[in-house]
Amino acid sequence: MTRPSAARKVGRDFYLRPASECATDFLGKVLVRRTTSGRVAGIIRDVEAYPAFSDEVHHGNKKTPRTTVMWEAGGVAYVYLIYGMWHQFAAVVNGADVPDVVFIRGVTPIEGIDLMAAQWDKPRPTNRLADSPGKLCKSFQITKTLYGANLTADDLFLEDWSIPVPPTSIRTTPRVGLNPHHPGHNTPLRHHL
Repeated sequence: MTRPSAARKVGRDFYLRPASECATDFLGKVLVRRTTSGRVAGIIRDVEAYPAFSDEVHHGNKKTPRTTVMWEAGGVAYVYLIYGMWHQFAAVVNGADVPDVVFIRGVTPIEGIDLMAAQWDKPRPTNRLADSPGKLCKSFQITKTLYGANLTADDLFLEDWSIPVPPTSIRTTPRVGLNPHHPGHNTPLRHHL
């Protein structure tokens, strides 16, 4: 897929909405990372909404050193590490002091595929380079150095290529990997193509 001439960077207003309202709008947008070696990009196809204060599974409900950025106005990156090895990336959305995020679970690679593949010790198919949160971050070189990054700047951002996403193509299911002992773990806030 070739970048259309009408492609444009997504502006701040896109992020200043509640997670439960804007999560599906991330689908079909293009996640772009400018690295020192070049540009990588992929079509977002899997997201999860984490609205603030609605259930016990959202660790941003409590302001801590790790979650501080979630309490900023939308349009910044929340990047963290799990299991000591896998980075995870979510876009902070909504207004200041409402720690909503949209967690990016997977993309379809469309640009810089050779750069993504170079991040791995062993060859892997293109469709397996960024089909989970950890693999996405590794392939896109998203690390904690991007914690708090402005998503309307030039290092990590979304572009709108006017890719159609018919509502009938979106599947909505419970979020993945949540502790079943916490109320809210099975709320259908995952949206994927």
